[in-house]
Amino acid sequence: MSNSIESLVEDYDRGAISRRTFIQALAVVTADSGMSEATSAPFQASSLNHVTLAVSDPEASRKFYEETLGVKVVSRQSNGINMGLGDSFLGLYSIPEPGRIHHFCVGVDGYVIEEGAEKLRGAGIEPYVRQDRPELYFNDPDGVLVQLSEKEYRG
Repeated sequence: MSNSIESLVEDYDRGAISRRTFIQALAVVTADSGMSEATSAPFQASSLNHVTLAVSDPEASRKFYEETLGVKVVSRQSNGINMGLGDSFLGLYSIPEPGRIHHFCVGVDGYVIEEGAEKLRGAGIEPYVRQDRPELYFNDPDGVLVQLSEKEYRG
């Protein structure tokens, strides 16, 4: 699955696929992941919790996605808006370099932030724990920012 996700991110970054196609394909790839054998990985991903886009104007993007996809606001933060997508959400944030995917978040059953950070360190991955919010991030080998959370997290 990680090779598929990496390929999707690469395709999106070079403009070969649209944001919409990327999000749809990512949902398909992660939905299919439940069919593979369990591994000895530090975590067992159970969902694609959200994708956060860097946008120039969160309100304009909210309006676009609301009118185009029929999604509604599920939460807000100081610099962005989260739009519900079934059990997942799409984050629209005023982040430098708009027009790109800032990060994606994987939902993990039984997620506890402190234990998650220790599991990552044990796997040789240096985690970043936000001090202002209980959020855990790390980078993949290509520098893609990945967030871990409980499945029910909604921003």
